[in-house]
Amino acid sequence: MRHEPRASEATEVFEADHSAAGSTNPPDEKTLPIRPSGPGAASAPTRAPSPPAQRAPERTEQAPERTEQAPEPAVERASEPAEHALGQALQQPAERVPGRLAARVFGAVTVVPALLAAAWLLPGLPLLLAGRLTAPPLVFMFSPLAVGLCYLAMRQQPARWPGFRTEPRPRVAVPWWPVAATIAVAAGFAVWQIAERTQQVIALGDPATYLQTASWIARHGSLPIPYSAEAFGGTHPGLTFASASYYPAGSGLAPAVMAGTPLVLAAAIWLGGVPAALVMTPLIGACAVLSFGGLAARLVGARWAPAAAAALALSLPEQYTSRGTFSEPLVQVLLFGGLCLLIDALLVTRLTDWPNQDRVLAALAGLVLGLTVLVRIDGLSDILPAVPLLGLLLAARRRQGIPFGLGLIAGVGYGLAEGYLLSRPYLDLVGPSLRPLGLIAAAVVVLTVAALAATRSRAALNQLRRLPASQRLTSWLPTAAAVATVAVFAVFAIRPLIQKTSSQNDQNSLYWVIWYIGLPAVLLGAFGLAVLASRGLKSLLNWTDARAEARTWALPLIIALWVIVTVLWRPAISPEQPWASRRLVPFVLPGLILGAIWASAWLRDLAGQRGRARATSGVVASCCAASLLIPATLTNLDLGSSPNASGPGRHLTANGMAFHRIGPGQLAAVDGLCQAIGPDASVVILDSLTADRFAQVARGLCDTPTAIMDHPTRATVGAVLAGIERAGRRPVLIAQDGSELAPYGGGPREVVNLLTTQEAHDLTAPATRVWPIQYTVWLSDPVGA
Repeated sequence: MRHEPRASEATEVFEADHSAAGSTNPPDEKTLPIRPSGPGAASAPTRAPSPPAQRAPERTEQAPERTEQAPEPAVERASEPAEHALGQALQQPAERVPGRLAARVFGAVTVVPALLAAAWLLPGLPLLLAGRLTAPPLVFMFSPLAVGLCYLAMRQQPARWPGFRTEPRPRVAVPWWPVAATIAVAAGFAVWQIAERTQQVIALGDPATYLQTASWIARHGSLPIPYSAEAFGGTHPGLTFASASYYPAGSGLAPAVMAGTPLVLAAAIWLGGVPAALVMTPLIGACAVLSFGGLAARLVGARWAPAAAAALALSLPEQYTSRGTFSEPLVQVLLFGGLCLLIDALLVTRLTDWPNQDRVLAALAGLVLGLTVLVRIDGLSDILPAVPLLGLLLAARRRQGIPFGLGLIAGVGYGLAEGYLLSRPYLDLVGPSLRPLGLIAAAVVVLTVAALAATRSRAALNQLRRLPASQRLTSWLPTAAAVATVAVFAVFAIRPLIQKTSSQNDQNSLYWVIWYIGLPAVLLGAFGLAVLASRGLKSLLNWTDARAEARTWALPLIIALWVIVTVLWRPAISPEQPWASRRLVPFVLPGLILGAIWASAWLRDLAGQRGRARATSGVVASCCAASLLIPATLTNLDLGSSPNASGPGRHLTANGMAFHRIGPGQLAAVDGLCQAIGPDASVVILDSLTADRFAQVARGLCDTPTAIMDHPTRATVGAVLAGIERAGRRPVLIAQDGSELAPYGGGPREVVNLLTTQEAHDLTAPATRVWPIQYTVWLSDPVGA
């Protein structure tokens, strides 16, 4: 009699779809016989499990196909009767299964944010390229597209989400508490970050650039931003238009950002102006936390999803990027959602009313992952491991391979088209980083194509079939993968002792991670990733994946290892904290947290086997969860003590970034500046610092033509003022100090005097404070001067 291990309670989310109350039938008892594909397919027998005797499975929810099961002699017989019996069972009415609704809700809510983002970006970019981006046509196209994508993704979901576990346990229904807890973590994160949201409106970095670009396209519907030289009476010697993060591009200015995030922020600006856009990114960050919980549920188990979501939500880099208008939270939404969709595509069955659901999900996964390039050009590196995975799917003759590849090409094509047509100066600026990435990407594509072509050869297939027979190869290579993974982290740990440079602090990049999620999380994450790498390579060499574990972990694991190595080796950013911590947000911290969560689940199971199952495993799980949550919380809060003002003694204080806002008062200051400038004006800025900070503010938010004078003199400024008056407009001069305006008359007056906060610029410790910054702007109206 055949015996199969039962699905693990901790690693199965949709197991309730295939278990009646109290049932512990193995998941394979409802799987049709399917021959494996790929290398070794000819030698694998057809399997025909007997249909269950107690309850007919539902027509739309079946166990995922099993394509790599090792041959078993007893399975060869009676496949046709078994298939006929199962076909009859499919026609019978299904019972209501406990936990099924909770599982469906969990699977749906964790992919909806990515699908909505894709539905907005797909029509948004063509409208922007055409110079016709306005709310009515975009909403008109977005609404049916969003409904259609969500319907296609959620009409059928996998029967189960397996995990890499050694001792499976009996299946139980999914309770509501992991779903509710994960949603509560995301909702609490949203409320917290909205309350502490930044007001980075004045140009001092990428958040303001994204916001200013979003404001421009929401109001004008096109890029690049025109010079409007006619508002100054034409061109003049010394009159320029470029400023920080805005570079000349033909007849206008191109922002130094990709258009994905501004397109999403434009929706909020249409709804409620700039204040609504400042709320949008915290909401996107909350969606990223929710989607990450769904990814952890698919890879480790639903009951670990709240801990994974909380570990990410408590990390300072996640909060820092979610409070300001950064691009990283939107990248996370697309990455996590795309990986969730791919896992579902690899597991969903074809024995339903939707036989092509696996292909649809694969196409959506590729599209969503590819769109990360439209949001952040570094997304090319993040999703590069999808190329070899695509080659593996095609080599294995998996149905999902071609749709996944087509979706990936379409998404990446969107991003590359935007970069070439709208953000070319920005790509030229980051060319020193992009050119090596392009060469690496080309090499990966060429090697993947070559390997795929080799699998078409009979000789190559024979060699692949002999791999499982080579005991030495299949035993030491997985061990070597685990050792190599641990060695990578060891090298990063001792790197500061080997590479001592005074100009850069890249060698401390691993310690940035330790600052923000703690040493226990890093150790657990490294251990988990090492074991997963070993098991994944072993499954690949043996070409066996009986419970679909290796295929679900494949892309998340490769992305985690690839991104951790590439980002920590060369962060390509100023090492000031917390600014540099944004490089850890897309998948360095999430990858390590996933590894740590898996290791925690593994240790919990191991403890349950060695002692009293409930008590021992509960203590281990609690300790592991605490080791992930407490260090990040302490960094965020920066707990200390201060003397009591009313008497002796001291009291506990929390001085960290958790409850400090960046840039309060900036929005009001900008509103005051726009009122001071007034209508029908042409602004000329006389110093470079004010130009970098306020040129696009005046041009975009104040909707006023703005230019900059290089090395202003009475003669050059006078010529520009005369040109503005000839154009029928009112000249306005702006500078940081009133003394710069005095020679030109017009009664200089101070219109902005704001003392606010900015992020810290720490090099040797995590950011635990905000730093002060002063903004001053003087203005004059030299009409007839």
